[in-house]
This record gives sequence, C-alpha cells and structure tokens, in this order.
Amino acid sequence: TLGQDIIKTKDFDWTATANFSLNRGRVKSLPDQIVQIDGTNYGGIYPTAFLGGSSTGITGKDYLRNENGDVICDENGYPLIDTSKQLYIGNREPDFLLGLGSNFRYKELTASFLFDGRCGGDVVNITGSSLISNGQHHLYDKYRNREVVFNGVVKNADGTYSPNTTPIILDQTTVNKYFYPVSSNFIEDGSYIRLSYVTLAYDFGKLMKKAGSKNPIKGLRASLTGRNLFLLTKYTGSDPQVMPAATGGGGSMGIDEFSVPATRSFNFNVNVTF
Repeated sequence: TLGQDIIKTKDFDWTATANFSLNRGRVKSLPDQIVQIDGTNYGGIYPTAFLGGSSTGITGKDYLRNENGDVICDENGYPLIDTSKQLYIGNREPDFLLGLGSNFRYKELTASFLFDGRCGGDVVNITGSSLISNGQHHLYDKYRNREVVFNGVVKNADGTYSPNTTPIILDQTTVNKYFYPVSSNFIEDGSYIRLSYVTLAYDFGKLMKKAGSKNPIKGLRASLTGRNLFLLTKYTGSDPQVMPAATGGGGSMGIDEFSVPATRSFNFNVNVTF
C-alpha cells in the first residue's frame, strides 16, 4: 500500500493511495497417497486442490482438442467431447488485485473515491449453466434453432487439420448434447474494474460559529456517498466478485451459484454536534 500527499496548501489538499496484492496457494502435502482433493460437485465441475499444484484449481469436462488447443469437430460439424471427466480447466486464484483512491479538499468541501479491480482468476458460472439447461438463458433469444458453425477444426486424411465449415442447428438436442455437458463452457475470466464508492461532503462548522454563541449547533457536516456505481467486466454473470463460503475440499471461492450481486446504494448523512 502506498499513500502520498500530492498537494497540500491552506485551501486545497490532494492525497492519493494505491494498493496491490496477490496470493499464491500451493498444496505441499496430502496424507495416504492422495494426489488431489475435490470439493462440491457443481454439475460435473469441481473446485480441486492438487498435490504439488494449486489449491484453487477447477476440473471438469472439455472438448477434444489438438496440440494447438483447437476443438476437433466431426465430419458433420459437431464438436467432439473428451472422454475424461476431470480435466484441469481453470484456476480461480486471481493474478493480482489492485486499488486506486484519492481524497480532495477545497476549503470546507471534500471529495473521495476508490476504484478496485482484479486481473485474472476464473469464475465458474453455475448460474449460467443452470439457465442453459432450463432453456432460460438470454442466448436462446438470439441463437435458438439458428444455423451456426462451431469454431473448431476437422481432421484430414493426412493427419492435418482444416477449419470447420459445416453448419449445425442449435436446437435443444444440440445444446443438451454438445454444449451443456462441457464444463469449460462455463469457466470465465473474472477480471473487473469497479468504482467502489464516491463521497462528497461539506463541513458547515464555520457557518455555525458565525451564527453566534446562542446557536446550539456547534458543528454540522453533510455527506452523500454512492457505492458500487459501475462495474466493467467481460464476465457474463451477475458479478465476478464471488465471496467464498465455508465449505470443504477446494472451497467455494469463484463459484457463482445463484450468488446475489453487490447492490448499488446512495446514502445521505448529516452529523450534528451540540
């Protein structure tokens, strides 16, 4: 954490603060020749801790891929699904967290704000998975029963790969067979930038003193605070900042299972001293 007075005069002050943090969890040992610990099963997706590896991993099903990571499709344009049920498909631990704030004062008027953000760290969108399986996801409005071409490759007779160009119909059968069962479809980047709060305040103390000794009010300060004013993220769920709950195994950090997002609020406060 770094704090610095940028400007400091009789009538105007400006102080800036910045913070940076990161965390790295690693499993050093497990008993009885155990090599991994799986947490709660979220429709085939597991928060997983690996011996000698991360304590915040994610395992589940993925498409069959070539050495370049491209999804392999069959001759009819449908993606092939890997038969393994617990492939490593993500890590919920952020690369780093950061924050940037400032406090300003001009005579009796003060203002302050705080941005906070996260870079990296996967979020498991269990809410989106459930909406897909129930036919209630907003993507159905655009793609239901539409002809689409899956972004993948087709293996040629000589062992090389060519881009898939065969269209398929995105109906309920296709979604239930080729999209919903694949865990990696619901692993998303949890990076974000949030304006946590903005506060404006005014101190009427000098006005109270000018009112004279008969004025019973010795001090008066009013402030207006807005919290969670905006969120910039590519995460398609409600909020990528998922608070962990008490649970066993790999924990619940980064598991968005019908989580209630942070609310936006506006508060007006008046402090009076007699």
